[in-house]
Amino acid sequence: MNKFKVEKLGLMQYLLALDYQNRLVERKQQGDRTNYLLLLEHYPVFTASKGADERNILDTRISVITTNRGGDITCHMPGQLIGYLIIDLKAANISVHTHLRSIESLIIKVLSKVDVSAYTIPSVTGVWARGKKVASIGVGVRRGITMHGFALNVNPDLSYFSRINPCGQPSDMMSSLEKLENKRFELNFIQNLFEEEIYGYL
Repeated sequence: MNKFKVEKLGLMQYLLALDYQNRLVERKQQGDRTNYLLLLEHYPVFTASKGADERNILDTRISVITTNRGGDITCHMPGQLIGYLIIDLKAANISVHTHLRSIESLIIKVLSKVDVSAYTIPSVTGVWARGKKVASIGVGVRRGITMHGFALNVNPDLSYFSRINPCGQPSDMMSSLEKLENKRFELNFIQNLFEEEIYGYL
């Protein structure tokens, strides 16, 4: 059975979290067999993959951190639950494609626990509900070890998305659980559901 260690890191600067991910990746490359799920929030930040289209930055005044995940440009902020998965793909006997689909399935399963009917769209990575995108997914792989993961909009300030085309899509495509369902969702409660469900991930 593949073990997961879940770490709840609270509100954290993006670059500090990136450094911590890199250290866990190095630890696994040296033989650590533990899989990690890091659950946290970020202070407001815009990030982009190395292949991101600069035309998706609508407000040229913003500072963007380039990182080694897939996808395009996105933003993180408090109220958005971040999940970073550090997994050895070979040991888990899964492909990057399977990993992405499994993250989507994990999110959908968690949302079903709070009576949110979520779904995927063929050929587009992410999770939707009521016609809006509520979770973005982007991963990176270093020598067979994954990093990065998902960003689930629980109750964030969605105005940050208006400054970009998130993942190359119009910003009005983005929404949150709280806005769609018109009720309060506690991020800590959602976080605990991921902690419960991750053990069936692999």
